[in-house]
Amino acid sequence: MSSLVIKHWAANTKPIDENNNFINITGRSGGIISWILSLVKIDPTTTILVGIDRIEFTSASLAGTQSRLIPLQSICSTYYGYHKPWKSAFSIFSLFVFFGILFGADIAESGSQGGAFTTFITASIVGLIISAIYYFLNRKLTLGFVEQSGVINGIIFKRSVIENVDINEMQAKHVCTIIQKLIEHKERRLQQK
Repeated sequence: MSSLVIKHWAANTKPIDENNNFINITGRSGGIISWILSLVKIDPTTTILVGIDRIEFTSASLAGTQSRLIPLQSICSTYYGYHKPWKSAFSIFSLFVFFGILFGADIAESGSQGGAFTTFITASIVGLIISAIYYFLNRKLTLGFVEQSGVINGIIFKRSVIENVDINEMQAKHVCTIIQKLIEHKERRLQQK
């Protein structure tokens, strides 16, 4: 499953819209082209709407729309996760340091010790900046739910720089808690009938 950038995130223990939805999360494909398409309202998006009776999982693309309406009592679990790409960021930084040492050694052999040190420091600083940007732009949040039939519905989000929407692990946990409470409330209502 590819990562989406967060376009809209709203979750509350009270309804957030006139349709009595408690959760409304929308993501779009990443990149500047997708952002431009979203400005003219033809962007492919994935949306999760959670109401008092059901979860609606919708994927829209340029070819059409597909929606799944899942009754809350058919959900057996929710899940979330947070991936921090520190290994990849460290690898990027290490690569820049390696080339800084390699080019610095070549410069030192030609007799310029100051140039070698400057090359090493410059490569290390550039590597640090690029790896930090990579790290902050590629943190991923997974959010989803599992149906009793075994179907797993999930969505993977990355930070949206353009929309400036960033969410964290606690917000994802809050969404899962809301869904669990809605499921428990729905089960109690069904038992009382």
